[in-house]
Amino acid sequence: MSAAGPAPAAGLLRNIAALYGVQIATFVLPLITVPFLARTLGPHAWGALAIAQAFGGLVGLLVDYGFDLSGTREVARDRDHPQRRAELLAGVLGARLALMAVGVVVTLVAGQIVPALGDPLLLWAAVAWGAAQALSLMWYFQGLERVTQVAGLDVAAKVAVTAGILLLVRRPADAWLVPALGAGAALVSNAYALWLAHRDTPFCRPTWRGTRHTLRLGWSMFVFRGSAAFYSTASAFLLGLFVPAQLVGYYAGAERIARAAQGLLTPLHRALYPRFARAAGEGRAALRQQLPGGLAVMGGAGLLLSVGTVLAAPLLVGVLLGPGFEASVAVLRVLAALPVVIGVNMVLGLFWLVPLGLDRAFNLTVAGGALVNAALILLLVPPLGPLGMALAVLCTELLVGLGLYAQYRASRRSRTPHAAALGG
Repeated sequence: MSAAGPAPAAGLLRNIAALYGVQIATFVLPLITVPFLARTLGPHAWGALAIAQAFGGLVGLLVDYGFDLSGTREVARDRDHPQRRAELLAGVLGARLALMAVGVVVTLVAGQIVPALGDPLLLWAAVAWGAAQALSLMWYFQGLERVTQVAGLDVAAKVAVTAGILLLVRRPADAWLVPALGAGAALVSNAYALWLAHRDTPFCRPTWRGTRHTLRLGWSMFVFRGSAAFYSTASAFLLGLFVPAQLVGYYAGAERIARAAQGLLTPLHRALYPRFARAAGEGRAALRQQLPGGLAVMGGAGLLLSVGTVLAAPLLVGVLLGPGFEASVAVLRVLAALPVVIGVNMVLGLFWLVPLGLDRAFNLTVAGGALVNAALILLLVPPLGPLGMALAVLCTELLVGLGLYAQYRASRRSRTPHAAALGG
């Protein structure tokens, strides 16, 4: 059975609405639990949870391997070829299972040598959560622009997690239940999505040959994700290498709020990305025509989110984190600039460079940002603590944006072999 053709405007709006439902469940529902957890766990246990979840997120990043971008791109191109999609699904599943084994080994080593990961129960629950999140098949349905098929269950699973946290977490020692509940719900949702995907796609067993091919396919996006994670999702873990868990708690609270605001850009990016990928197949001129619209949507939405977060920072910290987290206000005001900066960066990188096949230029820029971030952490975190980490993250994103703009200008002046093949 062939997948449907490109969705019309109404279909795009339905996909955006469905993705916002998922994003609200992913970021806003946890904010309902933030006031409860901040008060129940306290800054120290909250910080320990943040460190463990950041490490679990890194393991999840390894398991995901950038397939949410590279896989979506391939599905969008092969939407009318069920057998190719089946081979891609099998390859991604095989690759992720192999990467999970690597993640287990990494966790065993990290648990022995990193003092901040000293609670085994919390550590393994967080790793299970990160891996389960990474096994999501949302990338597949995004490529087909059929997100509405799986969005409902994803939202229901996250609502169940929120209810479970509110009912079961009663003291600091219960922190491990937070990622454990998330892991269980994600696995149920993923199993249903896999069954749904194979309703119109043949089932193929993962093979070592297909796994290797898929790993090569996703390598460039994995480099991007890994480099970007160094100064985004891994911040709490990196901060925990320098300061006590209580100070990490101040940063983690502010970061959770800022990332929730930034996360509201993700449905727009996910809904628009397949269309930019297809436009690149028609030539560079077709892609260039769509770029101003993408910039207006992503940049405009990011600006509104940034301004709103800056103005509401004291209120957000007071309501969501409560007494004892006053130090988070200054951190949040710095991190509040991230939505507008990242919104523009997404347009330059994911709507222009990646669709044109300029993955190498994109990855070099982001990897350079990771190196800059490492230097800034060493320079700013020891004297400034959580505020220094926030400044390091923001400065890195700004420098990455400048690098992406330079790559964009260079790619407009020259015809790369890939772009020439596209006819642009």
